[in-house]
Amino acid sequence: MDKLNIQNSNYEQTLNGITKDLADLRANLIGRLSREILILQAQKNALTDDIQRLQAQRNELEVQIVSQQGLNQQEIQRQQWIEQLARAIAVHLKADTYTSNSGPLNQYSQNVDRLITNLDSSLRATFQALQSDVDSYQKELDQQMGRMYSQRQQGELMLAALVERLNEQLRSSPSPNSYSNGMNGVNAETAARSDIAEIRTDVKTSVKTNGNGSYSSASSAKLPPIYGNQNLATTVAQPKKLLSDDWWQGFFLVLAASVILSLQNVFVKVVLSPSDIFGAFHFGGLIKPSISSSFMLLFLRMMFATPLMWLVATQVFRVNVKRDIQQALAPNRRPLFWRVVISAVLQFTSFAFIYLAIGLMKPGIAVTLFFIFPTVTVLLAWLLFGDRPTRARWVVIGIVYFGAVLTAKDVLVGVQPNLNPIGILYAVLSGITFAGYIVASQACFKQLNPVSFTTINFSIVLLLCTLTLPFISSSISFDGSLLGMCFLIALTTLSGYLLTSFGTKLMGASQASIVSASGPAFTTFLAFAILADKIQPLQVVGVLIVTLGVALLSLQNLRKRPAR
Repeated sequence: MDKLNIQNSNYEQTLNGITKDLADLRANLIGRLSREILILQAQKNALTDDIQRLQAQRNELEVQIVSQQGLNQQEIQRQQWIEQLARAIAVHLKADTYTSNSGPLNQYSQNVDRLITNLDSSLRATFQALQSDVDSYQKELDQQMGRMYSQRQQGELMLAALVERLNEQLRSSPSPNSYSNGMNGVNAETAARSDIAEIRTDVKTSVKTNGNGSYSSASSAKLPPIYGNQNLATTVAQPKKLLSDDWWQGFFLVLAASVILSLQNVFVKVVLSPSDIFGAFHFGGLIKPSISSSFMLLFLRMMFATPLMWLVATQVFRVNVKRDIQQALAPNRRPLFWRVVISAVLQFTSFAFIYLAIGLMKPGIAVTLFFIFPTVTVLLAWLLFGDRPTRARWVVIGIVYFGAVLTAKDVLVGVQPNLNPIGILYAVLSGITFAGYIVASQACFKQLNPVSFTTINFSIVLLLCTLTLPFISSSISFDGSLLGMCFLIALTTLSGYLLTSFGTKLMGASQASIVSASGPAFTTFLAFAILADKIQPLQVVGVLIVTLGVALLSLQNLRKRPAR
């Protein structure tokens, strides 16, 4: 009986400790989120005050300019009066010439000329001074307007960065607990108000100006990742699941996109090599794998995919692609146009190489070797932008390359003589050129809508394929089976793009890239399930290692992003 009482006491102590920890976690989270909200409100109020102050200064300057213009009108009227007086004096002097001697007349004329000259010089000096004052006022007004515009842009960037950071932290936090359980019966609204009142004094000292009109927050910079999303009260926030329904929808959309794009690789293998479909019937080998056949397959695919992409861009995403093309062709944006062309050339080259690799090897092996492109992207970022990889990232890159070597080892040593080792080179070159395409496209996304960029990119790739027609005209075939397979390949391309686009919006780009890393595994599985295309156990291990390495690389990007 004593043991039972001791156990019950231990259970109660443990339960009380857990309850206390949950309460502390809830209070910490409420404080931090409330601090962020108050900091944001304080920054907004400060920016509003600055804008009002600048507008008042502008009104004062306008009043001064109007007053100066009134002075100018008075000076002009005075000059007119003086000119009239001078003309009257001249007429009077001419009338007196008949009764006066020539000597006094000449003296009067000289005096009048001297007076008019002095008056003219005085008026010119006055006008020049007024003009310089107006110019200085206009210049100062332009500077004030420029500072006001820059401060507004800084405020918008701060708000966007804060919202994006909070969204990423909420998505990366673990499963939440009920607020009522965490508080253990304490009134939620009272506790929330007390927490908010407690941090109000901290917010006043944490928001400070940096001297140029923008604001920084010490508390927001030190805010750790959020580990829960509790229900504060109906007046503070509504209860929200950590992994919301939108996140799960995005996850399944991106997962479906990965499966569809892997199925596309299987279709390419069927086109280039005879295959037993589900072991039920024999089909495939519509063209032989070669450079000309690769260009022809790419041409037929883009012939279907490009019009579909234009339709999707204009009807689904409602993007004005023609306007974006005209803007890219403008003389002041010509570098952007050439970056788009370079990215299209790199993508065209990558497609051609991967088709050759799939035709000469098993799809799972070719796609696994192609998936070294994230590591090449990291190395290119280091080479071009000075973004040196960390030690952990070097380890992950080594893991990916180790898995690629395991995947290609049996082909290189001749264990699988039916596979052409040159396909390894084509797959690696495809991954390298695709990494270059990724780097070039990221530079274009800052100035061009991604949907417009993809549509223009498809159009340029189709144009490049058209330029290869004189060299592949002898091998072009419009067989019904080949056209049907190319249409399916184009359809999988557009389907994968749409699902990835919608899924990324729901779950975030960094987390979507982790799911997309499953491409090699899905390709290997679908090739085995549909074509009975088996690979060696060591190669399966290599595929899994590459998939894991690419996922870890994306996970590092996800953890690195909020810290920026």
